[in-house]
Amino acid sequence: MAKTIKFNLICNNKPIRTIEDLQNNFSIEDVLAYYDNKLLHRWLDVRGYKDELEEVRAIKEDKPIEIIKGLIKIFRVISDDAKVEEYVYILKYREEREKQYSEYEKQGYKSRGIIEDYRNKYQNLVNEIINNPKDVSIIKANISEIVSNYDWVLDLNHRMLFNQLKHISPLAIMCLIMNERSRKYYLPTKIENKDGTVTFDTEFDTDKLNMFKFLCSMILKEDFSDNLGDNLFKFSGATDGYWKDLEPKGKKYMIISMVDGNFVRSSGVSGGDLGNKDIANKFVILDGIDYKSNSSSDELLYMEV
Repeated sequence: MAKTIKFNLICNNKPIRTIEDLQNNFSIEDVLAYYDNKLLHRWLDVRGYKDELEEVRAIKEDKPIEIIKGLIKIFRVISDDAKVEEYVYILKYREEREKQYSEYEKQGYKSRGIIEDYRNKYQNLVNEIINNPKDVSIIKANISEIVSNYDWVLDLNHRMLFNQLKHISPLAIMCLIMNERSRKYYLPTKIENKDGTVTFDTEFDTDKLNMFKFLCSMILKEDFSDNLGDNLFKFSGATDGYWKDLEPKGKKYMIISMVDGNFVRSSGVSGGDLGNKDIANKFVILDGIDYKSNSSSDELLYMEV
């Protein structure tokens, strides 16, 4: 009888020999590819994971988001549903873009045609945000696609984009601010001085100043919390002079507002204390959150990036 030859999968650039390895290095892009080409099925078979193999074979969905949700459940991977959906949308755009480039090569598109096509693709992404004003996964994925592959269009149209979205989707405005590559259009420029201090360039042009003022006023409105729904996190509580490990290191969060007299810092960063003057209207992004407060009622508002 021929000996079964075992092989490894490669996920997240790591060799995968066991289910535990797969759980610890689960990559949506890699696992979806292995599912599509049936290599995942063969790996489960030769590794003796018969139950998981039957569950994988039983998946009837054909949409990537549903397939990956099924695989996450089968392999008991701890995940954030919104992040999973966001990444699947990004994969979808990547595949569409590769097909688009291939079509350009086949048809020998001239530069004018390519530019017009790019503008249309950009507007389609914007329209999808407008049509899904409360779907954070679509919004984040579309903004990521825009800043990665349509940045020159955004450079010309960022004011128009802000004005299109400001009354339709406050959530989309906040996602523009939390994205490292689009926030530059709407916030003061951070300047790192020679002495190690950080200041902000506040010399805005009129349009940028008006957008920034609208943004700052938006977070003070009574309906701000309702517009963001579950995407806005709130915490209040006295920490008795100690730092509270509010959110873990490894996840990024944008601080929306904090009452004066309280402090935040990136998780575990000694000496990285930020007071209200460091936070107010700067939409600081932290790696995890430690929080210190002497008040049981003061609220800290923040969002996951």
